[in-house]
Amino acid sequence: MKSVLPYRYSDMVRLKLDPASPIPMYLQIVEQVRRAIAAGALKADDEMASVRALASEHLINPNTVARAYLELEHEGLLAKRRGAGTYVSHDAEGLRHAHRARIVNELIDQALAAAREFGWTAQQVRQAVEERLERKP
Repeated sequence: MKSVLPYRYSDMVRLKLDPASPIPMYLQIVEQVRRAIAAGALKADDEMASVRALASEHLINPNTVARAYLELEHEGLLAKRRGAGTYVSHDAEGLRHAHRARIVNELIDQALAAAREFGWTAQQVRQAVEERLERKP
């Protein structure tokens, strides 16, 4: 039997919201759900926690959760089913690859910014990347 959240999407995915973070809570929810979908931890038809349950679990305003869910709906990642709750949409499967690419590209941009800050040349960056690509995982 599939577990119904509150707070957990599956046994592998849990929201970790940080009230002390400068990132607004609704954006923390949005980004964590995006990442869970991109990683395949959330799949089409997985049921999301209700707005009230998630808000209660994290002691946040239900409007915060509703705002996050609405943004994810507009992106095509979540879909509401009248009277049944909010689910990961079937479109999320197709969007997963785009989100993966976006996340990886953001991380690459951060690494390149750090390399520039430390004065690395393009050749030093290429060499570091090549060395890591040659390593066995």
